[in-house]
Amino acid sequence: MPTNLTGATIASTYDQLLHVDDGPTATEKTVYSGTGVATALKVGTTSASVGNVRTTGNRVEATSGALTLGANIAFLDAGNARTALGLGTMATQNSGAVAITGGTVSGVVFSGSFSGMTLVEATTLATGAAAAGVNLNGSTLAADGTDTNIDINITPKGTGRTVVGALSATSPRVATGVNDTNGNELLKVTATASAVNELTLANAATGNGPTLSATGDDTNIDINITPKGTGEVNVTNIDVLSGKVPFNTITDRAYAAFSDITDQTGSTTVPAPVKFGTTEIAGAGITMVTDGTNLTRLTFAAAGTYALTPNLQLTNTDGNDHDVTIWFALNGTNITRSATRITVPKATDGGNAFFQISFYATVTAGQYIQVYWLPENVAVTLDHTAAVTGPPAIPAIPSAIMSVERIA
Repeated sequence: MPTNLTGATIASTYDQLLHVDDGPTATEKTVYSGTGVATALKVGTTSASVGNVRTTGNRVEATSGALTLGANIAFLDAGNARTALGLGTMATQNSGAVAITGGTVSGVVFSGSFSGMTLVEATTLATGAAAAGVNLNGSTLAADGTDTNIDINITPKGTGRTVVGALSATSPRVATGVNDTNGNELLKVTATASAVNELTLANAATGNGPTLSATGDDTNIDINITPKGTGEVNVTNIDVLSGKVPFNTITDRAYAAFSDITDQTGSTTVPAPVKFGTTEIAGAGITMVTDGTNLTRLTFAAAGTYALTPNLQLTNTDGNDHDVTIWFALNGTNITRSATRITVPKATDGGNAFFQISFYATVTAGQYIQVYWLPENVAVTLDHTAAVTGPPAIPAIPSAIMSVERIA
């Protein structure tokens, strides 16, 4: 092979040939053309340079300035590429999702919808509504925005409900009422425009009862309880102004009525108890018990205060007026200041008189009361008149009537 070398150059006839300056050593060498002009290519045993780009081992770098990569670049090792490009450990985006573990993402705007999220941790989460939105800060969900008054609306779908495990509300607004756990009406509420009076419910500590009170702007406020139709207001126990009524309900109070349809003759020396041989109304806890001979003892099953109203029909067959003294005895002992005296006119003046009095007595359970009478003349009797068939029809006139009821 001919050699056409002139000094350090190759003859011009071989200007298409390249040669390496200074022999094969470890440092990069300049490659010359056949004309002796240095090319842009430098080649070494461990590196190669083309223009401003150098490859050294497995590293590509710019010898000056920045290295610019164009499009359609493929990396054989994604992990090394992320490290080299400063991308951390973020996985390559797949068609369905991007998985991010650890680290911080800031200044990111999300759009569209989210699914499959199990945990979101942040100091504050807020909607983007400027006028009326909400934000979540710690354990507080708050309305937020430029509007003065902003509602927070929670709207279930269809017949779904908003279920709150433990609710604490300062001034909740109930539109129509409260339902029980089955959805049945428990309490209905009717709103009154410009209302100023209301009910206040207060609980109580041990030994005290809760209180339902009328409160409001007015000085005196009633509490109105209105049953429907013929319904009644039923109260198990009553305490009116700290004075407890000692019977369970109004309908359970003791009462009774008695009469006697015989003529009764008395004595001018021995007081006689008035007989009430017929029970007209058998009430609760009041009975007429025999004294061994006649039904004279008005007996009370329960302790309390009772109102007694005896009615005695007196007749005088004598030609002169005569007095009759009438009084009450408790368990056989005269009751102090219980006597009354009545004058029965003589026969020619009609001969009839009517005695009636309302008497109150306090007894213990099992005690009895009797009505005693003492005429000054035996011509005065307790007279019974049979019924008249008429016309006109007149009912019988008992010689004695007794009405009694428990009042306390």
